[in-house]
Formats: sequence, C-alpha cells, structure tokens
Amino acid sequence: MNLKQISVFNFKNYTSLALGFSADINCLVGENGSGKTNLLDAIHYLTLTKSAFNTIDGQNIRHEEDFFVVKGVFEQSQTRPVEVACSIQQAQKKSFLVNQNLMNASANTSVVFLW
Repeated sequence: MNLKQISVFNFKNYTSLALGFSADINCLVGENGSGKTNLLDAIHYLTLTKSAFNTIDGQNIRHEEDFFVVKGVFEQSQTRPVEVACSIQQAQKKSFLVNQNLMNASANTSVVFLW
C-alpha cells in the first residue's frame, strides 16, 4: 500500500500543506525546524491514529487553533484508492474516516491495512 497524497491542516507547525508522493523513493529535505519530522508524524497519525511523539492528541493542534485534520490517499495494486482522514477538535475525541465512513476507535488501526 502506497501513500499517494497527504493534506494537513493546523497540525503542529503546519497551517496548511498538500503533497503528492511517488511510488518510488521520496526525500524530505529542509532546514532544521522546517517541519520534516512533523510531516512524518502526520503520516504516522494516518496509519496508527496517534502521534509518535505526543500521547495527548490535543498537543498536535497548531498553536492558537482549535482543531487539526490529516488526510491521505492510499493506493494498493488492483484496488480503488482509499481515502483516510483523522481529525480532532480541542477537548473532543478524534474522528477517523475511511472513504468518508466514520470508523470506531477499536477498528482504526486494522482497517487501513486490511482494506
């Protein structure tokens, strides 16, 4: 399964970001503090529904904002693309959608990889 696209809104240092990825090798290059690790953490969030660094979801919301959204499109050979979105608002539970269908928390991790 390949991540083809990612969109990030109010996640850590990102106000808004949209990127496309190659099925081959992708390189992240930038100065210290430019957000390379935060982008990797957004990908981690899409696949495992949690940050690799912060145990409290609200700590991933950009400063002075009240929500974040991370969206991705995954492709697998011979199947249709899978759109995954994870979002959280301040003091609320996160929501996780696969192809615009709300998933329950216990199914989050397995649904992406078994699709």
